[in-house]
Amino acid sequence: MKLNYKVLKVIAITFGVLTFFWMFLDYIENKKDININYKKANQAFIKKKYKDAYNFYVLALHDEPENIYFLEGKARTLFRMKDFSKSEKIFQEVIQKDNNFVAAIANLGILYDTLGNYELAIKYYELAFSKDSKVTAGMPWFKRFLKNIHFKPSSVEERLIYLKNNFNPESREINLQNTDVDKLQPDFEM
Repeated sequence: MKLNYKVLKVIAITFGVLTFFWMFLDYIENKKDININYKKANQAFIKKKYKDAYNFYVLALHDEPENIYFLEGKARTLFRMKDFSKSEKIFQEVIQKDNNFVAAIANLGILYDTLGNYELAIKYYELAFSKDSKVTAGMPWFKRFLKNIHFKPSSVEERLIYLKNNFNPESREINLQNTDVDKLQPDFEM
């Protein structure tokens, strides 16, 4: 049973066109409307305009007060604005609402690490790492390439290993931070 090449070609092109239209319609049907204030907040955060980002997160939360992504963004922004106590409370609130939200867990660990509370930092880093998420592995090389980041930012996993190996609670002279390197760490969109 030999089929004509032209018939197979027509069938293949027809299936290709139908598949394209099906995918296009499926995309339009399932496209979620993303809050415009949330998008603006993320853009401002990446540009290190934290006050603007905070205001946009507040506006986004006004529309959807229970959205944990908006809350987590607000907490990250407060953290960058050095309002550590408010940031900590919001991170904890997000974790209470969703104890599998690895970004909030990792960021709470980073907050404690920044404040020098290494025991809590290790606890939250381990918790984030145990959730087996790509968040703790750090930024992949291709994403760094696309964002034009010239060095490999440290990851939660690397920081956890470093703290476990170097933190000694009995030591009086602990300096496990390098603020010059910390300033180089890029912000990235969640």
